[in-house]
Amino acid sequence: MNMMKAALAGAATLAITACGPLNDGNIATGAAEALKARVSGTPAAPAPTAPVLTRAQVDANPGGFMVLNAYNGTMVAALVAGAQNGNRTTWLSANGPSVTTQNGVMVATRGFPRDLMAADVDSVMRALIAGGGTATRVHETLSDTDQIVTQSFTCAVASQGRETIGILGRQIATERFGEACTSDALSFTNQYWIDDSGKMVRSLQAIAPDTGYIQLDRP
Repeated sequence: MNMMKAALAGAATLAITACGPLNDGNIATGAAEALKARVSGTPAAPAPTAPVLTRAQVDANPGGFMVLNAYNGTMVAALVAGAQNGNRTTWLSANGPSVTTQNGVMVATRGFPRDLMAADVDSVMRALIAGGGTATRVHETLSDTDQIVTQSFTCAVASQGRETIGILGRQIATERFGEACTSDALSFTNQYWIDDSGKMVRSLQAIAPDTGYIQLDRP
């Protein structure tokens, strides 16, 4: 617990809300891409973000940090690994949002204007492990009247080829996957970068309408 408090204190010191260069290479910087903050079915591009961690901090706590980038770089925070429940991890920020992931795929958020309250992504995980396929995911989100809304999506998961990305000074060889999802009322495309060990090191994932895509990096 003391270690977690210390890590959160460090994250608080480093958390910022400004744009700037963080990720090395492979970053789309066009204004049109940067404005894709809403869920529209068109995949967003990784956004440039300002540094919120040092390599020394990451090396001192391997696997213990995640960098969150929301609202096109206007909200950037270092998250610390908190509660673990099976293959689900809740990532905590010092003074803002939290994210829960299942082996890298988001299953819940807290602290955003419209949160993803819960998600069933088991089918998506199976498709990623298989290298592609069809999947069904179920989201529970909050409506404007704070009611739980349940939506089911049909998704197509496919490899988009090899890509080397840079995160916090390191070049990482990955395979990039796209997950194109549709329902009667909504569509979005998530993207995942998975390294050769099977670890999801970067993702762009949709939360809910009006919140848009979140970029998560595992340095």
